[in-house]
Amino acid sequence: MARSSPVAGPNGGETMATAEANDLITAVTELPVQPGAAMRLLWMLEDPRTSAADLGRLIESDPALSTQVFRLANTPFYGLSGQVSSAWRAVTVLGLPTVRAIATAAAFDLFSETGRSVPDDFWPHSVTTAAAAAAIARRIGVRPNDAFGAGLLHDVGRALLSRRAPRRYDAMLDLLAGDATLSHLDAERMEFAMTHAEVGAAALSVMRFPADVVEAIGSHHTPPAEVTSQLGRVLVAADAVAIEIDDIASGQKASERKASEQNAPLEETFAALEMPADSGDSLVAEVRSDQDNLAGFLTFR
Repeated sequence: MARSSPVAGPNGGETMATAEANDLITAVTELPVQPGAAMRLLWMLEDPRTSAADLGRLIESDPALSTQVFRLANTPFYGLSGQVSSAWRAVTVLGLPTVRAIATAAAFDLFSETGRSVPDDFWPHSVTTAAAAAAIARRIGVRPNDAFGAGLLHDVGRALLSRRAPRRYDAMLDLLAGDATLSHLDAERMEFAMTHAEVGAAALSVMRFPADVVEAIGSHHTPPAEVTSQLGRVLVAADAVAIEIDDIASGQKASERKASEQNAPLEETFAALEMPADSGDSLVAEVRSDQDNLAGFLTFR
């Protein structure tokens, strides 16, 4: 397969103004011709006149969507384990950014077990990153609900590439397996002419997400000092915290990570947020606790 070479975009990121890249985005972000409850929910979320009761009625009309919303709202993370029994109440507990994230994942069929599944670590890593994003947001004055919703979707591009371009995604994994010095992002550029971060930003743009969320998703693998938005810097740090927690669980040291798994050092991400350099231990401990409290959301996997 012929592969294009990336060109530098106006903000220093690598983008592809080619037909191949545009075709890829169109293919992986394609939505059903007949909109389901998830898409209708996304449309309702754009209307400021929509109430929690309106959203709740629509959520309750779709068993699959309501299952995900209730499952998350009833995790110990929100302090109401097993007590949320109505969809409107679940909406108020979760907050609109998180409801929007769940609806987007459902609209892209990322909860489904039919067809090609998302990568095995996609949801566990996304949930841990969401918890880390909320924890960091509380420390620096960013709204935790906004950060949590963005964290849930930060790797949506990876899920879409895996699920909707499976042969090319497997070819990208083969590139990684054949070269231990190759980073995941470089392998994506070689195979797709763009990264999963860029695909994710394109997908959320299609879904008409706010510009700051789109930018944050698109820059979550950018060196933290180069990220311009506060939410973007939160996501970079949250991703690094989630990987640190994965390392602890596996007994791996950061220095032992393969090139494909490298991420910005925690201290560097904290510096970009003007957080104390020694924030790591307390933050990791908090997120590991939150991770346990959110485990019930992952039972669909």
